[in-house]
Amino acid sequence: MRHHFSSRAAGAKRSPIRELLKLTEQPDIISFGGGLPAPETFPHEELAAIAQELLLKEPHNVLQYGTTEGSRTLRTEVAKWLSDQDIHVTLNDLLVTSASQQGLDLICKAFFDPGDVVFCGLPTYLGAVQAFNLFQITKIGVPLEDDGMDIDELESRIVAARREGKRMKGIYVIPDFQNPSGITLSLEKRQRLLEVARAYDLLIFEDNPYGHLRFSGEPIPSIFSMDDEGRTIMLLTFSKVLAAGLRLAVMVARGDLMDVLVRVKQPTDLCTSKLTQMIAARFMQRHGLDRHLAEIRPIYRAKKEAMVAALAKYMPNDEGLRWTNPDGGLFVWVWLPESVDAEEMLPRAIAHKVAYVPGASSYVDGDGQNTMRLAFSLCTLEQIDEGIRRLAEVVTETIASLKAGARS
Repeated sequence: MRHHFSSRAAGAKRSPIRELLKLTEQPDIISFGGGLPAPETFPHEELAAIAQELLLKEPHNVLQYGTTEGSRTLRTEVAKWLSDQDIHVTLNDLLVTSASQQGLDLICKAFFDPGDVVFCGLPTYLGAVQAFNLFQITKIGVPLEDDGMDIDELESRIVAARREGKRMKGIYVIPDFQNPSGITLSLEKRQRLLEVARAYDLLIFEDNPYGHLRFSGEPIPSIFSMDDEGRTIMLLTFSKVLAAGLRLAVMVARGDLMDVLVRVKQPTDLCTSKLTQMIAARFMQRHGLDRHLAEIRPIYRAKKEAMVAALAKYMPNDEGLRWTNPDGGLFVWVWLPESVDAEEMLPRAIAHKVAYVPGASSYVDGDGQNTMRLAFSLCTLEQIDEGIRRLAEVVTETIASLKAGARS
């Protein structure tokens, strides 16, 4: 039946992270694979009480269809929350989606035709790469530096693409504790990114699922808040800050950018679940999202510190082996010696009962074979220490084997 597939569907591939999660469901494997939030951060008792109250007292409301833009109650709470962060928006600037992955899908539908160009990091979020691939978008990668995307190289690649006559639409960036690298885009680079986007009339797609999970260092203003032209679309999600199972996110955009997003969402799903929207809204009203964030940030800080300490303790002292030390988010990024292929090493790691995500799938230029992403969010402190110990054994054995092969 494959001859009935559309060209988009025929080219779609399964997510290697989703497939890895199936493999690591074995209870004895310590998985640093999926970027799942820590279950102990879910306010399940509060959410259960709210859900029961809504279902018993307001079933006519929460079990009904809603508007495409989203619940007015939720959007009002989000607008208040953003205002406290010096991001001032109206309800018309907010669109509720079924998680931020739907937001990426809507961006592709609203702004890209097949062959149009998006610029993104090397590496970048695999879910975004999947969305770009499905819509047959041309992806041009830009290397990351310690303080985020190399803006000089970005401009050079924009100029080259324009010279080649390519239709350039926008720049996709995760500015805070990027998935997968954990790297944060500096304030200076955020300002320069806006200047480049303005000079070449490009949109900026600011994916911000982790910005509110900062547990050290000083916050940096969002790109959206610095944009006085309205060319930035920001994606926020409740998955990492409240509960992933709610499948709720908010897109923030102004003027005709928001109008087209609403128009392409209507034939997609008509509206997002009103029940989960009202659960989130009532939680914000009753308990406060900032108060909840203050309670969960120390959990992630302790896990990150445990992982970085274990890497320093167990990993071999080999040239080319290094890792990030993020100020927030869920991930640590590891560069292995160039001779090591992280994907080829994965079966050996699984045999040692530890798992990670090979980094090459996050590179749109075919590079990154010697990189891997480690998520510290899901495991306990004890699992993090033991898992990194096992992983270090695998890395040590792999490097020794490669060196022995080179000598023979």
